[in-house]
Amino acid sequence: MIEGINIRCNVGGVEVLRSPRIVLSLRRRAVVSTCEVDIPDADASVQAALAQASAVATQEVTDEDSNGLRGIRSKETAVAIRKPSELGNGYRKQAVKVRFGHRGEGGTWHEWAGTVKDFQPAGPDAVRVFAVGLEQALIDTTVTEAMHGEPADVVARRILASTGLPVAGISIPTETFPHIVFSRVTVARAIKQLASSLERSWGHDLSKHAVWLGAAGLYWSDGDEPGDVFVVETAANLITNSPNPAGMSYAVSTILPGLTASRRVRIRDTRRGFSGLVRAEEVIHTLGADGNTTTIGYGYDGGWG
Repeated sequence: MIEGINIRCNVGGVEVLRSPRIVLSLRRRAVVSTCEVDIPDADASVQAALAQASAVATQEVTDEDSNGLRGIRSKETAVAIRKPSELGNGYRKQAVKVRFGHRGEGGTWHEWAGTVKDFQPAGPDAVRVFAVGLEQALIDTTVTEAMHGEPADVVARRILASTGLPVAGISIPTETFPHIVFSRVTVARAIKQLASSLERSWGHDLSKHAVWLGAAGLYWSDGDEPGDVFVVETAANLITNSPNPAGMSYAVSTILPGLTASRRVRIRDTRRGFSGLVRAEEVIHTLGADGNTTTIGYGYDGGWG
């Protein structure tokens, strides 16, 4: 079991206070964060509860879609913005909340929220839940929109807001589009389309821009997530450091609750004579019987999406 760490997880209607394995993956270049949670389930009751909730949710959404379609004539145009809550995937109806932090008063807690994507047995006495972050709305929400004479940042804010998630910051060129059309594309695809139009029409370089869900909401920027700088150093919390000038470098530390991709990290590796302020391009928190660690990928920006 996880030692020295408190965990509080909710998966659907199941409360999880202990887990043999949790892996939370946050990547700046990825559209969606992911989490895997192993839940003790010797009597298979957890798997049965998850399966039953999924079946009920899927049937409810199927019924809603069927009822809605009865009122639409064959030649009529349907919805302009399709929200993720309308999709007929029961797994996504089940909320997942993961919290972990060091034991004791005043410690930092890491909080992550998402929805169940799938689950499967993880040995004879556990079930493994695969969850996706709230950024899934960037993929599940589609837009059909035509805009005229709007600045690029206004267009971006409107598109991102259609997910239902708060929009915290947009840092892109503010060129005005005479006309731009999005035809039944996902929000993630619409953002890529907007970036491509800015690059082709005005020569801007948005290859280092990323969209991520931070503490305050969605960002589209080539900058960093606001917050204090995390420190990883020899003789304190650094376990290994593998600099790679030609690609992604990786540092492994003891668990760092609160660290997410796009945050700044100060790495001091006296063994290799390395000291630098870097951006976390990847953050993987692993909690389990073999130890609790945070793996930080830095130094290579592979773009977004």
